[in-house]
Amino acid sequence: MTVDSIKNEQAPTYRPERMSGPKARPHTIALLLPTLNEIDGLKAIVPQIDRSLVDDIIVIDGRSVDGTVEYAMAAGLTIVTQLRPGLQRAIFDVARSLPHDYIIEFSPDGNCKVDQLPELVAKISEGYNHVIVSRYLSHAVSEDDDVVTAFGNWMFSRLMRPLAPFAITDALNIYRGYRRDILLDPDFEFYMWGPVLEPLVTGMCALRGRSAAEIPGDEPVRIGGETKRSILYNGSMILLMIARLYLRKFLGLRL
Repeated sequence: MTVDSIKNEQAPTYRPERMSGPKARPHTIALLLPTLNEIDGLKAIVPQIDRSLVDDIIVIDGRSVDGTVEYAMAAGLTIVTQLRPGLQRAIFDVARSLPHDYIIEFSPDGNCKVDQLPELVAKISEGYNHVIVSRYLSHAVSEDDDVVTAFGNWMFSRLMRPLAPFAITDALNIYRGYRRDILLDPDFEFYMWGPVLEPLVTGMCALRGRSAAEIPGDEPVRIGGETKRSILYNGSMILLMIARLYLRKFLGLRL
């Protein structure tokens, strides 16, 4: 199934067919796989996913030309074509239009390990609003970090700790599950300037006093695909977002 019409606030309500699973859950979960020429990653990852863990697997594609879409369709996954540029907008636009209770973000480029999905789903089932697979908790390590990204992840996580009543060791990782209604908060899009969706989910939970938890999880090196990440630009936008959240929490200023 292909859906090419998901946009912002005007997005149509998407009601996919549910995957069958052995256990009934009190909530519904959509697993989101954002892709841009990720054929190698999909071939390695998709066969490993236990589809009974979630209700739907949705590929958000940025107009791949390497066979990603064709492979995903053959695997029986739902395909949604990204309309607005930017990974954060792709996830934001689609997630807001879904009917599911929870969203799990999963990068199919090999950075996210499939064998951590059961623990993530189990933690969500404990009632947490937000669960992060932390690359820096306990025994976990990131094999994809370099010196610059490791320092950036450490710094931003440290800066966000005063905002939250819960522990934060990894504010940036895409691998996380959270209640979809966090994205519907009237302030969420106000603070989402640039590629800040994941740390902003953490920040909004902190501002609203919502429950959050972390589980340890390694980050392997990526398998393939394309990335357009600019470390300088991304870092500056995350820093700006954190500063705005500080102003809101400690001074009551909505800027």
